[in-house]
Amino acid sequence: MRDVRELATLLGKPTSWVYDNYVREGVPSFRVGQQLRFSPAEVRLWLEERCRVAT
Repeated sequence: MRDVRELATLLGKPTSWVYDNYVREGVPSFRVGQQLRFSPAEVRLWLEERCRVAT
C-alpha cells in the first residue's frame, strides 16, 4: 500500500494534485479511516491504460 505522499512522488506531482484529482482522474484508491491508500499494482495498471504512446 502507498499513501498520498508516496503516490505523489511516484507520479512526479504535488500531494495537492493527488487529493484534488484522485476522484476526477479515477486514480484507483481506497480509504483506511480518513487516509487515502493506493495499491501499487492497481496504480501501475491505471497508468498503463492512460499512457500516451510517442509517435
